[in-house]
Amino acid sequence: MPRADRRCRVLVWGGAGGAVAAVAGAALLWHPGQALAWAAGVLAAASAAYLGQQAPQQLQEALARRRTAREPADGDPLAVAVEVRNHDYVTLDLGDGVVDVPAAGHTVRVVVTSTAPSAVVLTGLRAQVLSREEAAGDLARHAAELPVRRFEVLLDSDPPRVRALADSDFPYRIATDESEVLDLLVSTERGLVRWVLWLDWTSAGRQGSTRIDLQGHAFRTAARMPSGA
Repeated sequence: MPRADRRCRVLVWGGAGGAVAAVAGAALLWHPGQALAWAAGVLAAASAAYLGQQAPQQLQEALARRRTAREPADGDPLAVAVEVRNHDYVTLDLGDGVVDVPAAGHTVRVVVTSTAPSAVVLTGLRAQVLSREEAAGDLARHAAELPVRRFEVLLDSDPPRVRALADSDFPYRIATDESEVLDLLVSTERGLVRWVLWLDWTSAGRQGSTRIDLQGHAFRTAARMPSGA
């Protein structure tokens, strides 16, 4: 059977599936007249050997992706978008330029979206005053719009207060890709205030606070009748 011996070279790449298929393909080669069977055996051996090598790797990658999805992320589980709405302006000369600052009575709309694999429970909202100074300017009116969920931010309280203006109040539960829309009516009667919000949350056994501002800059709110006006 020298001709069959010359044809009986089968490369096994690894894995039990590849070895079995290689043996089956080689057995077909012992019949010289069966050229088609020989070709089919070689193809089957090569395919099975390749799959035997790739399948464990693909399975491990799939399991790793599943484990990553189940594990809680270390980062912030919330995405926050902020918009200042329903505002009149106070035009102020701050020394380095004249700016229009939202007047007290404006609304800050906060849209909070969960990005965590588990639900996030919003447990509270706090305001933090960063600075306050005397300021004088001119009031310019602006048309208002209707709010969604309504809260009031009292910047003159010590510490500042965030108070619900309806029956609905914290906590709120938002699932993955769901959102909550909060309209915050901001008030102060004392100068120009720089301030930020802190949104408290819990998720998958963790708890934390997310700072809310205007793309890294503090909110600014001016009293509607600044000193010296």
